[in-house]
Amino acid sequence: MGRMFAFELLVGPYAVAHYRLHHTLAAPSKEDGAEGVELPRLGVFLADTLAEPRTETTKGSTGFLYAGIGNERSEADKIKQQQPVLAIIGNPPYRTLKKGENETLVGKFIDDMWDDLKQPVKDAGWANQLNVFPEMSVAFWRWAMWKLFESDGAQGKGVIAYITNRSFLSGKPYAGLRKMMRERFDRIEIIDLRGDVRRGERAGVEGDQGVFNIQVGTCITLAIADGSKVAGELAEVRYSDSWEKGALSQKAKLNWLTDAAQQGRIDAFVSVDRGPLDDMRPPPFENSAWPDLKAIFGFSGSGVQTGRNDVVVGLDVPSVRSSVGEFIKEKPNSKYDQTNELPYYFRPLDCRWLYNDTKLMNRSRPDLQRVWGDSNVGFYSHTFGIGAGPAAWCHSILPDYDMLSGRGGYAFPLYDRRPGNNPVNLSPALLAGLAMTYGQPVTPEDVFDAMLALLSATSYTLRFAEDLEDVFPHIPFPSTYSVFQRAAVIGAEIRAVETFARKPGDAFLTAKLARQESDANGVLADSIDLKDGEIRLCADGSGRMSGIPEAIWQFSVSGYRLLPRWLGARAGQEVDRAFIKQVRDIAGRIAELIDLFDRADIVLIDALKKTATRAELGLELTEKDND
Repeated sequence: MGRMFAFELLVGPYAVAHYRLHHTLAAPSKEDGAEGVELPRLGVFLADTLAEPRTETTKGSTGFLYAGIGNERSEADKIKQQQPVLAIIGNPPYRTLKKGENETLVGKFIDDMWDDLKQPVKDAGWANQLNVFPEMSVAFWRWAMWKLFESDGAQGKGVIAYITNRSFLSGKPYAGLRKMMRERFDRIEIIDLRGDVRRGERAGVEGDQGVFNIQVGTCITLAIADGSKVAGELAEVRYSDSWEKGALSQKAKLNWLTDAAQQGRIDAFVSVDRGPLDDMRPPPFENSAWPDLKAIFGFSGSGVQTGRNDVVVGLDVPSVRSSVGEFIKEKPNSKYDQTNELPYYFRPLDCRWLYNDTKLMNRSRPDLQRVWGDSNVGFYSHTFGIGAGPAAWCHSILPDYDMLSGRGGYAFPLYDRRPGNNPVNLSPALLAGLAMTYGQPVTPEDVFDAMLALLSATSYTLRFAEDLEDVFPHIPFPSTYSVFQRAAVIGAEIRAVETFARKPGDAFLTAKLARQESDANGVLADSIDLKDGEIRLCADGSGRMSGIPEAIWQFSVSGYRLLPRWLGARAGQEVDRAFIKQVRDIAGRIAELIDLFDRADIVLIDALKKTATRAELGLELTEKDND
């Protein structure tokens, strides 16, 4: 009992820990009738793990309790300073710290010390990614490595076994932490338990749950420093994925771990042989053999973030004029300028109007607006669990930051309208590489459309659900020109439908208003449901529309259901003939896109039979890939 120690910050868990340990360890044996054991003071201390040793405990308002609390802190300090430690085990709290919480929740000791985890990120040119770095579990990683490797009397060897937030496994903000772990430890084993339900379900990965009843995904990490590696080498990293074992539910994951504990091993580890800053997960997309969107487009940038959608974004021009006019009427020297009125791609198939005044917006994205110019076309995508549906969406007007699914993203314009720049935003090396592969030149427009088809194929996000967890989509360019052409033809049709360049085909306009209600002029209901292929638009139960299949009603882009959300945003509007026509148009576009995506899937299957690699296309693997 003198070999195990624990720190607990809160009085309740501290008391419970003492009670349970005493109850278990001091209880008499039922088998031999022995008397209970008298235990020494157990090594559980009421103390802040992250607090710096030798710092005095503030008396505050604790009164007569101060002596006891001070003694707990003093004993904990002795362990931090003097006690050799072989293994550190824990389930530290998970919390992304808000501005100003570093010193209050983490403490100055760690806040100063974990700068060495930030510096490699800054040196790599990713300082702008550090806004999400301050995370409680990262603080506990830094403390544990301090205790094993830097504290007084540290032996430079030992084991850390943590179950933590899994976010540190990938992403630029935590590259410094991964680097330090790879440099200091000899072996690192990771059991990825997934369960990050905040991101929504991934395509083909339904019912993913965490091992705890929380929103945050978790992983178990065993980091071992035993002096077995050659000096200067990086740790051997091995990774096991619960998804690969088909363990999706909480019960399945716990059973998987229980079985592994009984066997004394995990069978599904794979080696992760990557650089010091890289993710601690296997490289996605055939070891990044295919180029990703970042490598293909010279410029990319987040969409516009207004911070005031209720003011500067409206369903039509009159509503924008009304909301902005009301907002600025009390502001001196403010005058409404109609030249700021722009069409705005707010969500998939949901175009609105924007009052494009930088003074009224949080992030107007001036670089994106300059690249975009008066006309353009582009992809919109993101790097975090895209989910079912297309991996990218096409837009021909300025996009909102949350355009793809309401969760942020990046725009990839086809053209660069800035004076003096290459007018085509595609990599010249890619165009040359494709021309060499196919034995004839390719146009930027065909390349764009072919990519759109491949990324929109029905099975793309299903096939690559795990690869899309933390990176931009990668493009499996076909090695055969005929397959490329087929993709380009279908992609051009997808582009036309998604950007409203043409009407949906007549064969897809199946939604219609019931004849007996052809003159419905009610108000759009707050909630609309589909039943037997019909919806009722009006709050009074009228406005019955039929010919809407379940597939159209359920169609989603990264969890964002298009038709129900489109209708929900317009609740309270008058349901007239013009509105009915809009509903038919949106439903028809969804129906045609479902058909086009299925056709694109046939092309994707053929493309995957033989793909052109990044090297064959003349695209080098760079640090910005897999951002």
